[in-house]
Amino acid sequence: MRKFLIAAGFAALLTSPLIAAPGDIVATRIAGFREVGAAFKNINDELKSGSPQLYVVQISARQIRDYARQHVGWFPAGSGPRPGVKTAAKAEIWSQAPAFKKAQDGFVAQANAFAGVAGSGDVAKMRIAAKALGGSCATCHRSFRVEDKR
Repeated sequence: MRKFLIAAGFAALLTSPLIAAPGDIVATRIAGFREVGAAFKNINDELKSGSPQLYVVQISARQIRDYARQHVGWFPAGSGPRPGVKTAAKAEIWSQAPAFKKAQDGFVAQANAFAGVAGSGDVAKMRIAAKALGGSCATCHRSFRVEDKR
């Protein structure tokens, strides 16, 4: 019960709106995608374990779904690469807006689908849906994100 309460409190914190300085959409975008990445890591870690904690997968799925719905507003005109601003967003996001919108819509659809499957409790279906969700992330990253060269 204690784990559930901690997880529920953590979920409430993460699904609350991100707060950034006015006009600093880049910081909001970075923070949001870090949260998506952390939630997806939680999902993958649980699904790889011998006995996944379904509530962790379900909470993380809802977080991703909620951020997916928000992220369409994280790329307004003027928030792309420019001197003095560190961002992994490629200029193609704005120069190829229809293709980017299609990739965003795909992510939203997969996030919604995964949240539904996670709610079912069927671990085998969750593993399949998690791969599809990860694929939607990769689609966008390949075309619209500067790869980290660490």
